[in-house]
Amino acid sequence: MPKRKKEERRHIRYIVDGIQGNVLYPADLEILNISIEGAAIETTKWLDLNREYTLKVKSKDIVLNLRGRIVWAVLTSKEKKGSGEVIPVYRAGVRFTDTLSEKTTMLINFIEENKIRTFEKRLVGVRFKIVTLQDTKIDYPYKYEVKKMSLSGMLVETEYALDLNSNYDIELFLGDNVLKIIGRIAYCEKIDSDDVTKYTIGIEFAEVSDNDRGTLKEFLNTLEDG
Repeated sequence: MPKRKKEERRHIRYIVDGIQGNVLYPADLEILNISIEGAAIETTKWLDLNREYTLKVKSKDIVLNLRGRIVWAVLTSKEKKGSGEVIPVYRAGVRFTDTLSEKTTMLINFIEENKIRTFEKRLVGVRFKIVTLQDTKIDYPYKYEVKKMSLSGMLVETEYALDLNSNYDIELFLGDNVLKIIGRIAYCEKIDSDDVTKYTIGIEFAEVSDNDRGTLKEFLNTLEDG
């Protein structure tokens, strides 16, 4: 049963068990071709079928955040430039899920400014190959397990170190709810272990929607009642 630990904090922090989530860490990405419906991409990270990811594409002073679902994915390989080393890479197809009117206009402008040539024609439209961009990322999920939680933050355990004072998009799973949070890394310490390297991470909730904050508060109330 979860236990409450009294501490001198703005909000009471509770010890919890079995609560998990993802820190969405930006990983390198290459766009092979793109249209207003979707894109073919390449990355060194495996992407789960039917999962939604956010692609962050920067061109000049504009950053496009494109949300899309993975519809196919294959493992391939390529030679690392300059070293001759062969590394595994994954190619995947993304179908955009949030290209509403304003974002569609921005995406069309982006394609027009960066396209090299028509890549191929499809029933749903034309795909374009674009110039190689240096600052293109995909938010890749790194799992964590919550150890303590309050209305203003949480202490988690993960296998990955995170940058102090940096903000990350975070998913927090509470029952059937997935809370979307922007968290600031306030603390990061390596756990001494002979097995898998792990880190204790302190996360301060920097931005939480009113709806998600209400869901979090209801969850914490059940711990207090218990």
